[in-house]
Order: sequence, then C-alpha cells, then structure tokens
Amino acid sequence: MSRFPFGRVASRRPPREPDGLAELAVLGVYPSALHVRWALPDGSATVGALAVDDEPTVFWDGADAAERSQIWKDAVGWRDAWGTVGAAGGNGGSGRHVVAHVLDPLGVAPAATLFTDCLPTYFVKGGAGSQGERIRTVYQPFAERTGLAPAQLPPRPPPRELVRRAVVEERSTLLAQLGGSQAPRIVTLGQEAADVLAAITGAERCVLTTGGEYGRPRGVVLRGSRREWIPLTHPGNRTPAWVARHAVWAADQRVSG
Repeated sequence: MSRFPFGRVASRRPPREPDGLAELAVLGVYPSALHVRWALPDGSATVGALAVDDEPTVFWDGADAAERSQIWKDAVGWRDAWGTVGAAGGNGGSGRHVVAHVLDPLGVAPAATLFTDCLPTYFVKGGAGSQGERIRTVYQPFAERTGLAPAQLPPRPPPRELVRRAVVEERSTLLAQLGGSQAPRIVTLGQEAADVLAAITGAERCVLTTGGEYGRPRGVVLRGSRREWIPLTHPGNRTPAWVARHAVWAADQRVSG
C-alpha cells in the first residue's frame, strides 16, 4: 500500500476523458499529487510543497487548489498540534503548462483531449531538495514523534525501468485508452512516454533532440488505424535549450494552424 504523509492512500489514477470525441490524446509519464505548504508547530521547518494526496484528475491545472487543500485537511482530521498548512503555490503546474504550451498551439481544447500516463500511480523523486528528501528528513521524524503513520511512497523508477514496467504492466490498458479514444493525434511528453508508445505499438523509436526534427509528426498505428504521433519534451524539462526549442515549435504550430 502506498501512503502519503498524514495518511491518505495513493491510488491508480484513471485517465481524464474528453467531453465528447477526442481530438487529441496526451500521454505523460506518471501523475502528480496535491501539494501543501506545511510549517511545523515549533517553527523548526517549513516545507513549501509536500505531496499529501492524489491530484484530483491527471494533468490537473490547480485552479481549485485552496478548496482541494481544505477538503484534504478535513479528510485527514487536521490538528493544530501538527502545525499550519495551506495550498502550495505550484499545484497543477504541469497541467497548466500542457494546456498553454501544447494544446493551445495545436488549437485543441482540454475538453476535447484524453489525458493519461504511462504508469498511473504517483512516485517521489530522490536527491537534494526533492520530494523524497522532504518526506525523509522532515515528515518521517515528525510522524515518529507524534504517532502518525509513516509515508510509504514508491521512488521514481529509473527511465529504462519505468519504460519496462509501463510496457509489461500497462500495455493493454494504454492501448485500450489511446486506441479507444479514436483521437487522430497523440502527443507524448518526454523520452519515456515516447519509448512506451513506440514499444506498445511497434513503431520505430523516436529519440528526442533539440534539432530540427523536434516535434515533427510521425505515424503510429492503433487498432488498425494510422494516427499522427507528435513527440515532445516533458513539461518538467526546464533546461534552457529545451525550453527555447519547444517555444519555436509552439510558435510554428500557431502560425501553421
């Protein structure tokens, strides 16, 4: 069982379905989470963004983060003895980025888009300043002192393992979601998502680069029909060279559209 800080159980996140026929399908890597800003009661530490629950929907835009944070507080029975807590500022960042920098340039509304992920559960990254470090160094000791349940969230798999797991564990589900949507275009976000789509469909692997081939559509076959595949970088990739290259791609889509 995967458990967030303060006790909420992590679950498989279902795809976010379009309102009607899908004009586009977006394949990400794995879901994000609801994050809160938490200050310990003794003032010894403040965590600016602590993952505490599943995000309401995949590729959530965070617009109702304050309301969702209050719902979460009520659900866990928040106590003053745990400190003070409120919505973190970065909730929904990936969802907003995809709408502004992928859907808008392609001229597609979120309501006409199927959103899903290679693996449907939340993972924590490790390393300095990461979510995993915040949980390990701040929440876990606090939980031990106060009798709270420890957080038990799986670490983010290395890229090759993530791809392998998605292909082995989620192949039929992803094919049903992407193929069943009948979306004529599929966007993959990041190298891992691109590798998963290629593996489950038998398409040629696409290696993402910042060169002139970036974002160029290619073909992929799903349920016997040919779809357009647009391989793009992941929203979390904020390396200047990638940001600049994606901006050029987005501008080209707006002109051609």
